Amino acid sequence: MNDDIDKAAQDDPEWVVWRSQVEDAAARLFTDTLLRAPGDWVTPAGKPLGPMPVGVDVYSDEMVDDWLADAFGYLFPSEDSLSEPDQAEAVSQLVAYVGEYFVRRLGGRWVNRPSEMVLFGFGPTIRYDWTDSSDNPEDLIFSAAEEGDFDSTIGQAWYSRSVDFAEAHGLPHSQFDVERKHGLR
Repeated sequence: MNDDIDKAAQDDPEWVVWRSQVEDAAARLFTDTLLRAPGDWVTPAGKPLGPMPVGVDVYSDEMVDDWLADAFGYLFPSEDSLSEPDQAEAVSQLVAYVGEYFVRRLGGRWVNRPSEMVLFGFGPTIRYDWTDSSDNPEDLIFSAAEEGDFDSTIGQAWYSRSVDFAEAHGLPHSQFDVERKHGLR
């Protein structure tokens, strides 16, 4: 699988530097950037953001579903906000975080796919050894900002890939229970 990976692109100096900083960038999203979101900010749906959960794994469902999905709207209220120069660091941090979710929870690995360049001079993409599918964190972030909905884009991509991962590895998944209940499995 993944025979189409451009091996030379993996040595691109800009990519190598960015990739070496992914874990730190993803961490800074929570230790710096997101801490600036005011707890009294109200989502377009009228829900107060509230404080960031404390003592919770940043890759947990609680963090993602209960807080990050709403905080995303504060950081990136529109697709255009992703291209604003003063947002470059936050965008890079979010790309790192979204990709790291696929890596840490779903067995992915980072690769540079120049054909999938969106924001950078390289194409940060997640590939898997268990499927030929790939995920592009940049595309997901742009889709989320365009739709104004983190859950229906990024959250759905994570969920969908988790179903694929469970199926490929013979693991249980709540989706399978739903399918069995409705005679689909």
